[in-house]
Amino acid sequence: MEPYRYECASAEFEELARVISDLFPEQTLFTEQRADDGPAALVAHWLAMRFGSTPKRMTLTMQVTVPALARYRALPVRARGRSYAVLRAFVEAALGSLEEQYASGAAVPREMTIELGDEFA
Repeated sequence: MEPYRYECASAEFEELARVISDLFPEQTLFTEQRADDGPAALVAHWLAMRFGSTPKRMTLTMQVTVPALARYRALPVRARGRSYAVLRAFVEAALGSLEEQYASGAAVPREMTIELGDEFA
């Protein structure tokens, strides 16, 4: 059994989830959300143990703009490394922000959204 669960309709989104999965605790669920006319999103659902005395269900949504997703899909697989690096950097920054908020005594939101545009692809 894999330590992470991937419920993505497309191979591209599962690939993106696998690129960042090690940043999350085991048992994290990655899903793909599609909007009819809006941006597609990769969503990570996990149970955070370090933001208080009780576990919190957390959700991080990574929305990719329509033009950026089209450019990403047009890239050959071997040329997607930059997009992976950008995604990892944004996710690391978001998780670091949550840890800083908790360390400073601020309330930690259970849901966060990252928007990926031109910098992604």
